[in-house]
Amino acid sequence: MKRFFTILAVCCLLCCFAVCAFAAQESGLVAVSYRGDTTDAAPNSLGAIEAAFDAGADWVSVAVQKTSNGTFVLLEETASAQTDGVTTLEDALAAAKGKGGLILDNAWAYRDELNALIGASGAAVPVCLRTFDSAKKALQWQQESGAAVSVLPVYRGNVVMNAIAHWNALSAAKQPLVQFQSKNYFNVFYQKFTDKRFLDDADVHALTPMYDEELCGLRSDDVTGWDDLVSRGFSAIETGNIRGLAAYIAQCDAERQALDAALRSDEVAADGYSSASYDRYLAAKAEADAVLQNDRASLSQLQSAQSNLKTALRQLVPAGAHDTRKGTFRVTPGKIAVMIIFGGLLLGFDVFVYKKKKKT
Repeated sequence: MKRFFTILAVCCLLCCFAVCAFAAQESGLVAVSYRGDTTDAAPNSLGAIEAAFDAGADWVSVAVQKTSNGTFVLLEETASAQTDGVTTLEDALAAAKGKGGLILDNAWAYRDELNALIGASGAAVPVCLRTFDSAKKALQWQQESGAAVSVLPVYRGNVVMNAIAHWNALSAAKQPLVQFQSKNYFNVFYQKFTDKRFLDDADVHALTPMYDEELCGLRSDDVTGWDDLVSRGFSAIETGNIRGLAAYIAQCDAERQALDAALRSDEVAADGYSSASYDRYLAAKAEADAVLQNDRASLSQLQSAQSNLKTALRQLVPAGAHDTRKGTFRVTPGKIAVMIIFGGLLLGFDVFVYKKKKKT
């Protein structure tokens, strides 16, 4: 009996390790569903919200309006007292509980009321209030009101220092999402000197809306557009196609697993291969490891790293064979000896020529 419990404990421990190993490989990308999954339900409806979370959304963005009798409902247009069949904010909070968060649009004007309502609801659902006020004003309100909600001010400018300041302020305040949007494809926050900062904080994600091409530099709300922005450092995508985005993230997870397996199985010793080809292999391996360490890597980055690693393996050249490809110069004792001898010969030749000229 004692042996049985020992074996059982070991099996449980191994299962825990296996689960942890898998979790460590999961993508750090965040899926935001714009108005919910509207494949079979109306935008902002309870059905669309539930379907979006079931499809894999981490957040759902909805539009909020206040009725004439003081009820908050999910509607794009101004609400009236007649709201039969319309989803209330309380219903949306209940649907999101334990599944993800809600981003509230058109809500900033009601921020104090909403903060009180959400704080009293006890739903424990992450909520962001989206606003076009500055990050400074939004954070000041949050601090002074002791808000139970996060703030999501939108940066729409094209000034490098302002874009970086926007990120720094919200990141330092640990807001879960920081939004940037523009119809300019070459906006400063799509460039490396800005978006490289997006990877500095594992708990904060740079968000861009892709349900409208006018908001994401005219990029399309599909695999091509998502992959481009993820490659640029964005790790939260707001989409009108939550099922497609969830499939893209799942594919990233699969490629991450494949790359991890390739790194584990492709251990190659230096002995027996030319230094140039082995250096290329080490470089490809280092690149693959760096991509794997980035849990927000794009699909193309993961696939490219795996392809480069496989190519470097195929192109390993046995020692003594002619390697026509360029490699990294490696200093060895033999090369040092050759350089010393060659240098000595050159010095001797110079001395000989100098003496001969002096005689003449």
